[in-house]
Amino acid sequence: MIKVSVLYPNGPGKTFDMDYYSNNHVPMVAGLLGDAVKGATI
Repeated sequence: MIKVSVLYPNGPGKTFDMDYYSNNHVPMVAGLLGDAVKGATI
């Protein structure tokens, strides 16, 4: 099993766009890894 963790910096002036991450980044990784992806948790 391989687990991928993505960490983002946190601090003054930093923001995280959950919608962009969940609708762009997660599908992109799933597309790259194909059938090897058994699940994703955000």
